[in-house]
Amino acid sequence: MSNSHPPTMQRSRGQLATAYAPHSLFTFEGGSGACFALPSPGNRIAGDELRANTQRMISEQIQEYFEAWAQRATRGTNLRHIVPLNLAVDGRVISDDTVRVRLGDLAFQVPDHVGYVPFPLSFVCTRCKLHRYSDRVERLAEEAARFRHACPSGPEGCENDWQQLDVVFAHWSGNVEAITPNYRSWHDGSVRDLNRCTSCGSDRFYLHRPPGRLGNWEFQCVTCRLPRQMQQRDLTTLEELGPLLAQNQALPAEINMEPISARASAVYYVHGDRLLVFDQEHYIQLLGSAHTAPLSAFLSSEYGYPPTHMDDAEKERLLQAAGQSTQWDNYRRIRDFIPQLEGMTGVEPELIAAQRAVTARTEAEWNATVFAGHHQAVDGIDRACRERTDYVRRFDPVRMALEHKTLTEERLHGRQMPDGKDVSVDLTILDEFLFPDDLQPQERARLLAQVRIRRDLLGIAEMRLVRDVRVCEYTFAYTRTSSLPTVTRDKAGTAEMPVRLRLFDKVAVGDRALHPVLCLVQSNEGFYVRLDETCVLEWLEANGIRPAPAEAGVRLGGRLIEEFSRMHHDQDVRFSRFLDEYRRERNVPRLAYPYIYTLLHTMAHHLLGISASMSGLDLGSFGEHIFVPDLAFLVYRRGMTMDLGNLSSMWRDRGDSAFGNEVLDRMVDPASLRCGSESVCNHRGGACPDCLLIPETACLTRNELLSRSVLVGRGSPRWDMEGRELTGYYEIARRRTRAAADAAP
Repeated sequence: MSNSHPPTMQRSRGQLATAYAPHSLFTFEGGSGACFALPSPGNRIAGDELRANTQRMISEQIQEYFEAWAQRATRGTNLRHIVPLNLAVDGRVISDDTVRVRLGDLAFQVPDHVGYVPFPLSFVCTRCKLHRYSDRVERLAEEAARFRHACPSGPEGCENDWQQLDVVFAHWSGNVEAITPNYRSWHDGSVRDLNRCTSCGSDRFYLHRPPGRLGNWEFQCVTCRLPRQMQQRDLTTLEELGPLLAQNQALPAEINMEPISARASAVYYVHGDRLLVFDQEHYIQLLGSAHTAPLSAFLSSEYGYPPTHMDDAEKERLLQAAGQSTQWDNYRRIRDFIPQLEGMTGVEPELIAAQRAVTARTEAEWNATVFAGHHQAVDGIDRACRERTDYVRRFDPVRMALEHKTLTEERLHGRQMPDGKDVSVDLTILDEFLFPDDLQPQERARLLAQVRIRRDLLGIAEMRLVRDVRVCEYTFAYTRTSSLPTVTRDKAGTAEMPVRLRLFDKVAVGDRALHPVLCLVQSNEGFYVRLDETCVLEWLEANGIRPAPAEAGVRLGGRLIEEFSRMHHDQDVRFSRFLDEYRRERNVPRLAYPYIYTLLHTMAHHLLGISASMSGLDLGSFGEHIFVPDLAFLVYRRGMTMDLGNLSSMWRDRGDSAFGNEVLDRMVDPASLRCGSESVCNHRGGACPDCLLIPETACLTRNELLSRSVLVGRGSPRWDMEGRELTGYYEIARRRTRAAADAAP
């Protein structure tokens, strides 16, 4: 399959990183000419697009991906033997029986080219059905010229009209081969190849291809007409499990390859991930520090944990250093006067409460600014910081908190694009580029008022259009026959067989050979949404969900981080890479973290579905990021083509002074979450292709942790242990909005 100087072709970068990624099978336009994609040394290194810290984070994510894959694939459920690590992951990432991906072995490339060779090199005569094949691309022309000499009619009578087969043998080890009459077996401690007729010794076979299943195809000896079943055994798996076959400790179904159309999606699954790209790495660098104290201090400060063991003298010293001596004197006078007020007769309780509120606000402001970093670590926060290296990165609340802080400072507030537009715009304020054309000032005011009403009805505290969402999507590995770590087959019964995750083959980069990681760095528009914390707390209470306890003034995000650290030690509720815990029915008690993740994730999909229907973008062209501790999410357009302002244009074109904006108006409409499979969907937990599911490649969780019930009630997620109907978040938001309107003067 290798070729020292294969031809190359160009496609869009997105196609080259996915559909035409290394080791994929494809055909050219018109369906002719089946080929096998090869890594290209001609792709340039993504040095300018990716900072060193971003490259390090990508390598860490790849390491985590392989570790989680190996753990899942080697479980060996219902197998008769221990699964060798080499059958779960690429042998090139195995060192001393552990999974180890080295940053120095990776080349971060921008996909501009892909190499290719013809494949499979297996051919059938269109007239007589004679089968011929070639072992190597380099010998194909020479050997194809001799195909006619094998014709039963003789060289002179041969039509010499050969059709390339578009069916291959594939196996979950990642191997793929041309269809041939050859057959491997395990004999006397080694692999034996059988490539001739067992009756007459001929090496010429017809290939009969009756309509229907590929498994019905059959070879037949040209000389003696003895039939031979079309079958093959995977070489890698046979070498590992061959000794166990005779002992009945391995199943033939584990080793047998499967005939698959070269055009079928099952013949190739590309694997990758994505991460947000930032200019500033001040907060992100806290994740890589060997000392957790600065990280713990940051989180304690960010989520309102009060400083501990800090006397007045220390507070005064810090405030003097910050130039706030006067504020300290005023604060102390008010604080010391409150006990005197309480001892006086006739003083209104409201006056005392007001004075206490002033001191509380002052303390909260100082905790977030002057006293930040002087917090004694809370046990739950400190534990999360110490143990977070064991967390799955995409579900790690500590990482989410730092990414959200960086996003807030770098993208959400106070920056401008080169063309003068603000990077981020509050959608209850808007700028000149987001109002519909020809609206008068009074109409603009009505439009914004209606947007605010619908924002409140959705329980949203802040919603912004972000014009510069920078994301790096990358691919680095592939599997065959399944995109998941295990696969089942009827002939293997209930056994779960390991699917092998394989790196892209190495290419020459300078004077070294490195595994390519194909990186797509893109900047597109997106929507940022942050929920109202008070509304979220009321929703949790309405459904009997109580977050981890904390002192007054501590934000919910800190309590969620503490809860996640406790969940991580419980095998039934932890967030593993593939979320197996949340695929089981009625298995998880009502905990705040999984429910808030589901709430944010479901609302993100709700917004994506409406945006796709109104913007002209398909669902697969969107991406998402979740920030659980900050009750926020980010949805954005994915794509390497020019961003023509699809989302900003949609928002401008869908604005109307009568209802604010059609996007929010549709989200508020209860009918927007009605489902064509209503009863079936509710039975399955409230998420199906008719309502909330999007292409798995676009979703952070492969469409897990989704349920309409968290938004509108009518059931509960399938993993909810209690199974009783939820009160929807939108219902709580509507109650609060009505109560606020009734209380207004």
